[in-house]
Amino acid sequence: MKRNPELAKIVRDPSRTETTVEEAIINDDGKAVGADGKPLTAKQLADIMPPAGATLSKPDEETITPEETEADGSKGATFAAAAVKGGKWKMTHVTHTHRSYLGSVIFKYHTYAEFNYGSGKVRAWGSRYDNFTNEQDVVDVDNRLLTNAKSRVPASSATSMMKRKVQLCVAKYGCYATLYPWARTKVYGSGKTKYDGSGA
Repeated sequence: MKRNPELAKIVRDPSRTETTVEEAIINDDGKAVGADGKPLTAKQLADIMPPAGATLSKPDEETITPEETEADGSKGATFAAAAVKGGKWKMTHVTHTHRSYLGSVIFKYHTYAEFNYGSGKVRAWGSRYDNFTNEQDVVDVDNRLLTNAKSRVPASSATSMMKRKVQLCVAKYGCYATLYPWARTKVYGSGKTKYDGSGA
């Protein structure tokens, strides 16, 4: 690969996968704040919320997994949410960035999961989306979600998972890689979140 710099620009290096997470909490007054409680600017909120072109998960295509019982283990897990009538809404945006050997971005896979929490419970799922950005010409995305699942709520915790198939193809060399980017977001009744995922 090092002997062919042009191919190295586009051939993926599995070790070069980055994950970033952005979140917004919607208060009772409809204002969006960050995890620190500070108001988000319009640009910050736009970076967190799904764009117009994102694919909305359809209820008839979702797999509902059993109710979860795991709590986050923190003392006072019902701290602020218990005092908020109707709970709080939170949007999580997870981005997996895939780079070539030389560091250029091949694609970014985004997943979005919105949920309502309060009184130590995940009360409801809101909208769930996924989309790709920054795709190089070599990227061919399968339109079908291989995995589109969310666990039953209300529950102490809940999990959303999405997975796609991506092929990387070059006219001169053919298709040289198949990737299965996925992201799993686990949420708790306290509002705490955990993330996992991969592009391999």
